Amino acid sequence: MATKAPSKITRSSTAKTDARTKPQPAVTQPKAAAAPAKTKAKAVAKPVAKTASALPAKKAQRAQPVARPAVAAKPAGKPASKPVAARPLAKAASAKPKRAAPAKAAKRPKELSPHGLIKGKHIVCFWKQNDLGLFGRRPDRWIALWEQDPKVEKVLVFETPLSQRALEEWLKRAVTLDATSGSEYRLLLDQAVAKLQGDCDTGKTTYKTYLTPADKPADNQDYLRWVLQQVKEQGIVAPTVVLWPACYANAALVKAMKPKQIITDLVDDQRLFPANAQLVPTITAQYQMWLGLSDVVLSNSLGLIEAFSQEFAHRGIAYLPNEALSPAPAQAKSAASQAGKTGKAAKKRMVVGFVGNMRERMDSEALLKAMAENSDKDFWFVGQTHGSAYFAKAKTLTNCKFWGTMRQEAASRVIAQFDVVIDPALHDPLAARMSPHEAQGKDTPLVALGALRGL
Repeated sequence: MATKAPSKITRSSTAKTDARTKPQPAVTQPKAAAAPAKTKAKAVAKPVAKTASALPAKKAQRAQPVARPAVAAKPAGKPASKPVAARPLAKAASAKPKRAAPAKAAKRPKELSPHGLIKGKHIVCFWKQNDLGLFGRRPDRWIALWEQDPKVEKVLVFETPLSQRALEEWLKRAVTLDATSGSEYRLLLDQAVAKLQGDCDTGKTTYKTYLTPADKPADNQDYLRWVLQQVKEQGIVAPTVVLWPACYANAALVKAMKPKQIITDLVDDQRLFPANAQLVPTITAQYQMWLGLSDVVLSNSLGLIEAFSQEFAHRGIAYLPNEALSPAPAQAKSAASQAGKTGKAAKKRMVVGFVGNMRERMDSEALLKAMAENSDKDFWFVGQTHGSAYFAKAKTLTNCKFWGTMRQEAASRVIAQFDVVIDPALHDPLAARMSPHEAQGKDTPLVALGALRGL
Protein backbone atom coordinates (compact mmCIF):
# COMPACT_ATOMS: atom_id res chain seq x y z
CA MET A 1 0.00 0.00 0.00
CA ALA A 2 1.32 3.59 -0.59
CA THR A 3 5.60 2.98 2.47
CA LYS A 4 9.14 3.93 3.02
CA ALA A 5 11.30 1.33 4.69
CA PRO A 6 15.04 1.83 5.02
CA SER A 7 15.31 2.32 1.25
CA LYS A 8 16.87 5.45 -0.17
CA ILE A 9 14.69 5.87 -3.23
CA THR A 10 11.16 4.62 -3.25
CA ARG A 11 7.50 5.65 -2.73
CA SER A 12 2.40 5.83 -3.22
CA SER A 13 -2.70 2.52 -1.96
CA THR A 14 -4.29 -0.70 -1.53
CA ALA A 15 -6.48 1.25 -3.14
CA LYS A 16 -4.59 4.28 -1.96
CA THR A 17 -1.88 3.53 0.52
CA ASP A 18 1.36 5.43 0.55
CA ALA A 19 3.79 2.52 0.85
CA ARG A 20 7.39 3.01 0.02
CA THR A 21 8.34 -0.56 0.67
CA LYS A 22 11.88 -1.48 -0.16
CA PRO A 23 14.53 -1.48 2.56
CA GLN A 24 17.43 -1.25 0.12
CA PRO A 25 20.89 0.19 0.72
CA ALA A 26 21.74 3.45 -0.93
CA VAL A 27 23.08 3.00 -4.43
CA THR A 28 24.59 5.22 -7.02
CA GLN A 29 23.82 5.29 -10.70
CA PRO A 30 25.24 2.65 -13.02
CA LYS A 31 27.54 3.89 -15.71
CA ALA A 32 26.20 3.77 -19.19
CA ALA A 33 26.92 0.54 -20.93
CA ALA A 34 25.42 -1.17 -23.89
CA ALA A 35 24.19 2.24 -24.94
CA PRO A 36 24.59 3.77 -28.41
CA ALA A 37 28.05 5.10 -29.12
CA LYS A 38 26.63 8.57 -29.58
CA THR A 39 25.30 8.68 -26.05
CA LYS A 40 27.82 9.87 -23.53
CA ALA A 41 25.50 10.07 -20.58
CA LYS A 42 26.38 7.97 -17.62
CA ALA A 43 23.82 5.35 -16.94
CA VAL A 44 21.65 6.13 -14.02
CA ALA A 45 19.77 3.28 -12.82
CA LYS A 46 18.98 5.22 -9.68
CA PRO A 47 18.24 8.88 -10.17
CA VAL A 48 20.80 10.32 -12.53
CA ALA A 49 22.77 13.42 -12.05
CA LYS A 50 25.00 13.26 -15.14
CA THR A 51 22.79 12.46 -18.04
CA ALA A 52 22.17 15.88 -19.47
CA SER A 53 24.57 15.20 -22.30
CA ALA A 54 22.37 12.35 -23.44
CA LEU A 55 19.50 14.62 -24.38
CA PRO A 56 18.33 14.14 -27.97
CA ALA A 57 19.28 16.99 -30.24
CA LYS A 58 15.70 17.70 -31.22
CA LYS A 59 14.75 18.22 -27.57
CA ALA A 60 17.88 19.82 -26.25
CA GLN A 61 16.22 23.21 -26.06
CA ARG A 62 13.31 21.86 -24.04
CA ALA A 63 15.43 20.39 -21.28
CA GLN A 64 17.12 22.49 -18.62
CA PRO A 65 20.84 21.78 -18.07
CA VAL A 66 21.22 19.44 -15.14
CA ALA A 67 23.85 21.63 -13.59
CA ARG A 68 21.47 24.54 -13.33
CA PRO A 69 20.17 24.89 -9.77
CA ALA A 70 16.44 24.37 -9.41
CA VAL A 71 16.08 27.76 -7.76
CA ALA A 72 17.37 29.39 -10.89
CA ALA A 73 14.52 28.06 -12.96
CA LYS A 74 12.39 30.91 -14.20
CA PRO A 75 8.83 30.51 -12.92
CA ALA A 76 6.39 29.63 -15.65
CA GLY A 77 3.58 31.96 -16.47
CA LYS A 78 5.37 35.26 -15.75
CA PRO A 79 5.42 37.29 -18.94
CA ALA A 80 7.98 40.03 -19.02
CA SER A 81 6.29 43.42 -18.96
CA LYS A 82 7.76 46.77 -19.87
CA PRO A 83 8.30 49.15 -16.97
CA VAL A 84 5.80 52.02 -16.84
CA ALA A 85 8.61 54.52 -17.19
CA ALA A 86 9.22 53.25 -20.71
CA ARG A 87 5.86 54.60 -21.90
CA PRO A 88 5.41 58.21 -23.11
CA LEU A 89 4.27 60.21 -20.08
CA ALA A 90 1.27 61.79 -21.78
CA LYS A 91 0.03 58.50 -23.04
CA ALA A 92 0.53 56.94 -19.65
CA ALA A 93 -1.48 59.69 -17.96
CA SER A 94 -4.40 59.49 -20.38
CA ALA A 95 -4.50 55.76 -20.55
CA LYS A 96 -7.35 54.04 -18.78
CA PRO A 97 -6.18 52.44 -15.61
CA LYS A 98 -6.16 48.69 -15.92
CA ARG A 99 -8.45 46.78 -13.65
CA ALA A 100 -6.52 45.79 -10.57
CA ALA A 101 -6.91 42.06 -10.76
CA PRO A 102 -5.30 39.69 -8.35
CA ALA A 103 -2.32 37.78 -9.62
CA LYS A 104 -3.41 35.66 -12.50
CA ALA A 105 -4.68 32.36 -11.26
CA ALA A 106 -2.68 29.43 -12.51
CA LYS A 107 -4.32 27.96 -15.55
CA ARG A 108 -5.74 24.54 -14.85
CA PRO A 109 -3.58 21.98 -16.64
CA LYS A 110 -4.95 20.03 -19.54
CA GLU A 111 -6.72 16.86 -18.42
CA LEU A 112 -5.76 13.83 -20.45
CA SER A 113 -7.55 10.60 -21.18
CA PRO A 114 -5.51 7.42 -20.90
CA HIS A 115 -7.22 6.02 -23.97
CA GLY A 116 -5.26 6.55 -27.15
CA LEU A 117 -2.29 8.00 -25.24
CA ILE A 118 -0.01 5.05 -25.96
CA LYS A 119 1.61 4.88 -29.39
CA GLY A 120 2.57 1.57 -30.89
CA LYS A 121 1.91 -1.98 -29.72
CA HIS A 122 4.76 -2.47 -27.22
CA ILE A 123 5.30 -0.86 -23.79
CA VAL A 124 8.32 -0.88 -21.48
CA CYS A 125 7.89 0.74 -18.07
CA PHE A 126 10.12 1.43 -15.06
CA TRP A 127 8.57 1.60 -11.57
CA LYS A 128 10.46 3.01 -8.58
CA GLN A 129 9.57 0.33 -6.01
CA ASN A 130 9.04 -3.43 -5.66
CA ASP A 131 5.35 -3.60 -4.78
CA LEU A 132 3.41 -3.88 -8.04
CA GLY A 133 0.47 -6.27 -8.01
CA LEU A 134 -0.16 -5.75 -4.30
CA PHE A 135 -1.74 -2.43 -3.51
CA GLY A 136 -3.30 -1.03 -6.66
CA ARG A 137 -0.49 1.41 -7.33
CA ARG A 138 -0.66 3.87 -10.19
CA PRO A 139 1.21 1.49 -12.57
CA ASP A 140 -1.16 -1.32 -11.57
CA ARG A 141 -4.04 0.81 -12.87
CA TRP A 142 -2.18 1.48 -16.11
CA ILE A 143 -1.33 -2.19 -16.58
CA ALA A 144 -4.98 -3.18 -16.05
CA LEU A 145 -5.97 -0.82 -18.88
CA TRP A 146 -3.21 -2.08 -21.17
CA GLU A 147 -4.35 -5.65 -20.53
CA GLN A 148 -7.77 -4.64 -21.89
CA ASP A 149 -6.44 -2.65 -24.85
CA PRO A 150 -6.41 -4.81 -28.02
CA LYS A 151 -3.87 -2.47 -29.65
CA VAL A 152 -1.28 -3.24 -26.96
CA GLU A 153 0.44 -6.59 -27.57
CA LYS A 154 3.29 -6.68 -25.03
CA VAL A 155 4.04 -4.95 -21.73
CA LEU A 156 7.44 -5.35 -20.05
CA VAL A 157 7.63 -4.07 -16.46
CA PHE A 158 10.90 -3.37 -14.63
CA GLU A 159 10.88 -2.73 -10.89
CA THR A 160 13.80 -1.49 -8.80
CA PRO A 161 16.73 -3.94 -8.59
CA LEU A 162 16.68 -6.09 -5.45
CA SER A 163 19.73 -6.77 -3.34
CA GLN A 164 20.36 -9.71 -1.05
CA ARG A 165 20.50 -7.26 1.83
CA ALA A 166 16.99 -5.96 1.05
CA LEU A 167 15.52 -9.45 0.88
CA GLU A 168 17.17 -10.41 4.16
CA GLU A 169 15.77 -7.27 5.81
CA TRP A 170 12.27 -8.05 4.56
CA LEU A 171 12.54 -11.58 5.92
CA LYS A 172 13.81 -10.36 9.28
CA ARG A 173 10.91 -7.93 9.66
CA ALA A 174 8.37 -10.46 8.44
CA VAL A 175 9.25 -12.89 11.22
CA THR A 176 10.17 -10.53 14.09
CA LEU A 177 7.55 -7.77 13.93
CA ASP A 178 4.04 -8.11 15.30
CA ALA A 179 1.56 -9.71 12.90
CA THR A 180 0.05 -6.37 11.82
CA SER A 181 3.35 -4.64 11.04
CA GLY A 182 5.01 -7.74 9.64
CA SER A 183 2.19 -8.28 7.12
CA GLU A 184 3.74 -5.69 4.80
CA TYR A 185 7.03 -7.54 4.51
CA ARG A 186 5.45 -10.98 4.20
CA LEU A 187 3.48 -9.72 1.20
CA LEU A 188 6.54 -8.10 -0.38
CA LEU A 189 8.52 -11.33 -0.07
CA ASP A 190 5.67 -13.43 -1.46
CA GLN A 191 5.21 -11.08 -4.41
CA ALA A 192 8.94 -10.84 -5.15
CA VAL A 193 9.25 -14.63 -5.32
CA ALA A 194 6.11 -14.90 -7.47
CA LYS A 195 7.49 -12.39 -9.98
CA LEU A 196 10.89 -14.05 -10.14
CA GLN A 197 9.19 -17.37 -10.89
CA GLY A 198 6.95 -15.81 -13.53
CA ASP A 199 3.75 -16.47 -11.58
CA CYS A 200 2.58 -12.87 -12.03
CA ASP A 201 3.06 -12.85 -15.81
CA THR A 202 0.14 -12.95 -18.22
CA GLY A 203 -0.06 -13.54 -21.94
CA LYS A 204 0.60 -9.84 -22.42
CA THR A 205 2.47 -8.53 -19.34
CA THR A 206 5.88 -9.72 -18.08
CA TYR A 207 7.48 -8.57 -14.78
CA LYS A 208 11.26 -8.43 -14.44
CA THR A 209 13.39 -7.69 -11.38
CA TYR A 210 17.17 -7.53 -11.46
CA LEU A 211 18.87 -9.36 -8.58
CA THR A 212 22.00 -7.46 -7.65
CA PRO A 213 25.06 -9.73 -7.40
CA ALA A 214 26.41 -10.14 -3.88
CA ASP A 215 29.83 -8.84 -4.86
CA LYS A 216 28.68 -5.59 -6.45
CA PRO A 217 25.97 -2.95 -5.97
CA ALA A 218 23.18 -2.25 -8.46
CA ASP A 219 25.17 0.59 -10.03
CA ASN A 220 26.95 -1.65 -12.51
CA GLN A 221 26.88 -1.89 -16.29
CA ASP A 222 25.56 -5.43 -16.11
CA TYR A 223 22.15 -4.06 -15.17
CA LEU A 224 21.93 -1.99 -18.33
CA ARG A 225 22.94 -4.90 -20.53
CA TRP A 226 20.46 -7.12 -18.69
CA VAL A 227 17.56 -4.71 -19.31
CA LEU A 228 18.32 -4.48 -23.03
CA GLN A 229 18.60 -8.27 -23.20
CA GLN A 230 15.11 -8.65 -21.64
CA VAL A 231 13.70 -6.21 -24.18
CA LYS A 232 15.29 -8.19 -27.01
CA GLU A 233 14.09 -11.56 -25.70
CA GLN A 234 10.51 -10.27 -25.50
CA GLY A 235 10.67 -9.24 -29.15
CA ILE A 236 9.87 -5.64 -28.23
CA VAL A 237 10.50 -3.07 -30.96
CA ALA A 238 10.05 0.73 -30.88
CA PRO A 239 8.22 0.69 -27.54
CA THR A 240 6.43 3.42 -25.65
CA VAL A 241 8.57 3.88 -22.52
CA VAL A 242 6.67 4.87 -19.38
CA LEU A 243 8.64 5.99 -16.29
CA TRP A 244 7.90 6.89 -12.69
CA PRO A 245 10.89 8.85 -11.33
CA ALA A 246 13.02 8.36 -9.41
CA CYS A 247 13.58 5.02 -11.12
CA TYR A 248 16.41 2.83 -12.35
CA ALA A 249 16.64 4.09 -15.92
CA ASN A 250 18.57 6.75 -17.77
CA ALA A 251 18.68 8.53 -21.09
CA ALA A 252 21.32 6.24 -22.60
CA LEU A 253 19.34 3.12 -21.72
CA VAL A 254 16.03 4.45 -23.00
CA LYS A 255 17.54 5.80 -26.23
CA ALA A 256 19.07 2.37 -26.88
CA MET A 257 15.53 0.97 -27.11
CA LYS A 258 14.72 3.40 -29.96
CA PRO A 259 11.39 4.29 -28.33
CA LYS A 260 8.38 5.50 -30.26
CA GLN A 261 7.59 7.87 -27.36
CA ILE A 262 8.57 8.54 -23.73
CA ILE A 263 5.97 9.23 -21.05
CA THR A 264 6.84 10.42 -17.53
CA ASP A 265 4.17 9.98 -14.86
CA LEU A 266 4.76 11.97 -11.64
CA VAL A 267 3.01 10.70 -8.51
CA ASP A 268 4.90 12.53 -5.75
CA ASP A 269 8.02 14.57 -5.05
CA GLN A 270 10.60 12.02 -3.93
CA ARG A 271 12.89 14.76 -2.61
CA LEU A 272 10.51 15.52 0.25
CA PHE A 273 10.72 12.09 1.87
CA PRO A 274 13.08 12.26 4.89
CA ALA A 275 14.93 9.09 3.82
CA ASN A 276 15.97 10.80 0.56
CA ALA A 277 17.46 13.92 2.14
CA GLN A 278 21.00 13.11 0.93
CA LEU A 279 19.79 12.37 -2.61
CA VAL A 280 17.98 15.63 -3.37
CA PRO A 281 20.49 16.89 -6.01
CA THR A 282 20.50 13.50 -7.74
CA ILE A 283 16.71 13.20 -7.78
CA THR A 284 16.35 16.79 -8.97
CA ALA A 285 18.67 16.00 -11.88
CA GLN A 286 16.55 13.02 -12.82
CA TYR A 287 13.34 15.04 -12.74
CA GLN A 288 14.97 17.67 -14.91
CA MET A 289 16.24 15.07 -17.35
CA TRP A 290 12.93 13.24 -17.84
CA LEU A 291 10.85 16.40 -18.05
CA GLY A 292 13.14 17.49 -20.86
CA LEU A 293 13.27 14.17 -22.70
CA SER A 294 9.65 13.07 -22.49
CA ASP A 295 7.06 13.49 -25.20
CA VAL A 296 4.31 13.47 -22.56
CA VAL A 297 4.57 14.46 -18.89
CA LEU A 298 1.58 13.95 -16.63
CA SER A 299 0.62 13.68 -12.97
CA ASN A 300 -2.27 12.79 -10.69
CA SER A 301 -1.56 15.76 -8.40
CA LEU A 302 -2.52 19.34 -9.26
CA GLY A 303 -0.23 20.63 -6.51
CA LEU A 304 2.75 18.80 -7.95
CA ILE A 305 1.94 20.04 -11.46
CA GLU A 306 1.93 23.65 -10.27
CA ALA A 307 5.19 23.26 -8.32
CA PHE A 308 7.10 21.40 -11.05
CA SER A 309 5.82 23.70 -13.80
CA GLN A 310 7.48 26.60 -12.02
CA GLU A 311 10.63 24.90 -10.77
CA PHE A 312 11.50 23.22 -14.07
CA ALA A 313 9.94 25.86 -16.36
CA HIS A 314 7.76 23.19 -17.94
CA ARG A 315 4.30 24.32 -19.05
CA GLY A 316 3.21 21.05 -20.56
CA ILE A 317 2.53 18.82 -17.53
CA ALA A 318 -0.93 17.35 -18.01
CA TYR A 319 -3.39 16.13 -15.39
CA LEU A 320 -4.50 12.50 -15.30
CA PRO A 321 -6.39 11.69 -12.07
CA ASN A 322 -6.40 8.17 -10.70
CA GLU A 323 -10.14 7.92 -11.34
CA ALA A 324 -9.47 8.08 -15.08
CA LEU A 325 -7.52 4.83 -14.78
CA SER A 326 -10.58 2.85 -13.76
CA PRO A 327 -11.08 -0.85 -14.36
CA ALA A 328 -13.61 -2.05 -16.88
CA PRO A 329 -17.22 -2.16 -15.60
CA ALA A 330 -17.18 -5.96 -15.53
CA GLN A 331 -14.22 -5.98 -13.15
CA ALA A 332 -15.81 -3.38 -10.89
CA LYS A 333 -18.95 -5.49 -10.54
CA SER A 334 -16.89 -8.55 -9.71
CA ALA A 335 -15.03 -6.68 -6.96
CA ALA A 336 -18.29 -5.43 -5.44
CA SER A 337 -19.66 -8.98 -5.42
CA GLN A 338 -16.60 -10.25 -3.53
CA ALA A 339 -16.83 -7.42 -1.04
CA GLY A 340 -20.33 -8.47 -0.09
CA LYS A 341 -19.02 -11.77 1.27
CA THR A 342 -17.64 -10.03 4.34
CA GLY A 343 -21.11 -9.45 5.69
CA LYS A 344 -21.69 -5.72 5.71
CA ALA A 345 -25.30 -6.26 6.79
CA ALA A 346 -24.15 -7.67 10.12
CA LYS A 347 -22.56 -4.36 11.07
CA LYS A 348 -24.30 -2.31 13.78
CA ARG A 349 -21.81 0.41 14.63
CA MET A 350 -20.65 3.03 12.15
CA VAL A 351 -17.30 2.17 10.60
CA VAL A 352 -14.89 5.06 10.01
CA GLY A 353 -12.13 3.96 7.64
CA PHE A 354 -8.68 4.95 6.47
CA VAL A 355 -6.38 3.33 3.89
CA GLY A 356 -2.78 4.47 3.83
CA ASN A 357 0.71 4.45 5.28
CA MET A 358 0.62 5.16 9.00
CA ARG A 359 4.36 5.51 9.47
CA GLU A 360 4.46 9.22 8.84
CA ARG A 361 2.41 12.33 8.17
CA MET A 362 -0.37 11.18 10.52
CA ASP A 363 -1.95 13.84 12.74
CA SER A 364 -1.89 11.45 15.68
CA GLU A 365 -3.17 13.81 18.35
CA ALA A 366 -6.15 14.99 16.32
CA LEU A 367 -7.02 11.41 15.38
CA LEU A 368 -6.75 10.10 18.96
CA LYS A 369 -8.97 12.96 20.14
CA ALA A 370 -11.57 12.16 17.48
CA MET A 371 -11.58 8.50 18.48
CA ALA A 372 -12.10 9.39 22.14
CA GLU A 373 -15.00 11.70 21.24
CA ASN A 374 -16.61 9.03 19.04
CA SER A 375 -16.53 5.94 21.23
CA ASP A 376 -19.78 4.82 19.60
CA LYS A 377 -17.99 4.32 16.27
CA ASP A 378 -15.38 1.82 15.09
CA PHE A 379 -12.21 3.06 13.40
CA TRP A 380 -10.68 0.66 10.86
CA PHE A 381 -7.21 1.16 9.39
CA VAL A 382 -5.70 -0.62 6.39
CA GLY A 383 -2.04 -0.05 5.64
CA GLN A 384 1.56 -0.07 6.85
CA THR A 385 2.12 0.30 10.60
CA HIS A 386 5.78 -0.57 11.15
CA GLY A 387 7.47 2.36 12.86
CA SER A 388 4.19 4.25 13.28
CA ALA A 389 3.94 6.38 16.41
CA TYR A 390 0.17 6.49 15.95
CA PHE A 391 -0.10 2.69 15.77
CA ALA A 392 1.90 2.38 19.01
CA LYS A 393 -0.56 4.67 20.80
CA ALA A 394 -3.84 3.43 19.32
CA LYS A 395 -3.44 -0.33 18.88
CA THR A 396 -4.95 -1.14 22.29
CA LEU A 397 -8.02 1.09 21.96
CA THR A 398 -11.28 -0.86 21.97
CA ASN A 399 -12.90 1.02 19.07
CA CYS A 400 -9.84 0.71 16.81
CA LYS A 401 -8.95 -2.14 14.43
CA PHE A 402 -5.75 -2.38 12.40
CA TRP A 403 -6.00 -4.75 9.45
CA GLY A 404 -2.36 -4.39 8.45
CA THR A 405 -1.07 -4.43 4.89
CA MET A 406 -3.35 -6.37 2.54
CA ARG A 407 -3.47 -7.34 -1.10
CA GLN A 408 -5.75 -5.14 -3.16
CA GLU A 409 -8.52 -7.73 -3.45
CA ALA A 410 -8.64 -8.38 0.30
CA ALA A 411 -8.44 -4.68 1.11
CA SER A 412 -11.36 -4.00 -1.24
CA ARG A 413 -13.55 -6.32 0.81
CA VAL A 414 -12.70 -4.41 3.99
CA ILE A 415 -13.11 -1.03 2.32
CA ALA A 416 -16.59 -2.01 1.17
CA GLN A 417 -17.65 -1.97 4.82
CA PHE A 418 -16.60 1.64 5.46
CA ASP A 419 -19.51 3.99 6.15
CA VAL A 420 -17.28 7.06 5.90
CA VAL A 421 -13.58 7.64 5.30
CA ILE A 422 -11.22 10.12 6.92
CA ASP A 423 -7.98 11.80 5.90
CA PRO A 424 -5.94 12.25 9.10
CA ALA A 425 -2.70 13.15 7.32
CA LEU A 426 -0.79 16.29 8.19
CA HIS A 427 -1.11 18.77 5.35
CA ASP A 428 2.57 19.44 4.75
CA PRO A 429 4.48 20.25 1.53
CA LEU A 430 4.83 16.56 0.72
CA ALA A 431 1.06 15.99 0.93
CA ALA A 432 0.51 19.05 -1.27
CA ARG A 433 2.47 17.35 -4.06
CA MET A 434 0.57 14.10 -3.95
CA SER A 435 -2.81 12.98 -5.20
CA PRO A 436 -5.40 13.91 -2.56
CA HIS A 437 -6.99 11.22 -0.43
CA GLU A 438 -10.03 9.83 -2.18
CA ALA A 439 -13.12 8.24 -0.64
CA GLN A 440 -12.59 4.49 -0.69
CA GLY A 441 -15.44 2.53 -2.17
CA LYS A 442 -18.34 3.74 -4.24
CA ASP A 443 -20.53 6.41 -2.60
CA THR A 444 -18.41 6.44 0.58
CA PRO A 445 -18.19 10.05 1.82
CA LEU A 446 -14.99 11.69 3.01
CA VAL A 447 -15.61 13.30 6.41
CA ALA A 448 -13.48 15.71 8.42
CA LEU A 449 -12.46 14.50 11.89
CA GLY A 450 -14.32 17.34 13.57
CA ALA A 451 -17.56 16.43 11.81
CA LEU A 452 -17.72 12.83 13.03
CA ARG A 453 -19.63 13.67 16.23
CA GLY A 454 -22.61 14.82 14.20
CA LEU A 455 -23.01 11.47 12.45
